[in-house]
Amino acid sequence: MLRMMKMEFTIFTQYLKTMLFTMAFTMACIAVGMGTVTALPSIAFIMMMFGMSTTGSAYDEQNGWGAYRLALPVSRRDVVLGRYAFNLIVAIAAAAVTSVLVALLVGFGQAAPLTGRLAEMLSWGDEGIMPSLAGLLACACIGLALSSVTLPAYFKFGQTKATQWLPFIMLLLSVAPFVVIGLMGGEAAALLDRAMMASRQTGGFGALGLGVLAIALAAYAASAFVSVRLYEARDL
Repeated sequence: MLRMMKMEFTIFTQYLKTMLFTMAFTMACIAVGMGTVTALPSIAFIMMMFGMSTTGSAYDEQNGWGAYRLALPVSRRDVVLGRYAFNLIVAIAAAAVTSVLVALLVGFGQAAPLTGRLAEMLSWGDEGIMPSLAGLLACACIGLALSSVTLPAYFKFGQTKATQWLPFIMLLLSVAPFVVIGLMGGEAAALLDRAMMASRQTGGFGALGLGVLAIALAAYAASAFVSVRLYEARDL
């Protein structure tokens, strides 16, 4: 798996440089539009997580790299687990680096005599910490959930064919919760409402968020083992 991760880093070096420029431009536009830098770590995580998932599959099909790679001393299991681990590590690193950058910008905003919109954008009191953490938690769960669905499809079908199936799969998954709630009647909605009310009253939204993140990580891990089975059965 480590050998696969080293290959991924070598292959993605140029892409990561391009992605950093794209992320910097996107985050600058969002920061100016929103008037705050609190959301930047969240954006970095989800952009990198989703970008790596789609681009990795595209690179596999270029010049038959996916098939040639199997002639090297790596197994199909190594390929899958290495990509899952590499994508997650890169996304976490992007969010961490962006968090440090945000901290430096906020520190500069507090030290420098700034005025106007720039001062508002770089001002960040205690009230900005919780929204930023909540946004990062939500985007982490979304990024993990998206990758848990897209990566098995890419390993099963390849990028070209998977792009034909993924819109249908995403639509099905987005509708499925509402179908389940409809079949269960008002009991499911009432149970969810009671859980949210209890979390609000006890201040347990942090624990609830960590629980959701744990579920998302478990789904990501389960997706990796599903992808191993699919990729081992795929004819390259």
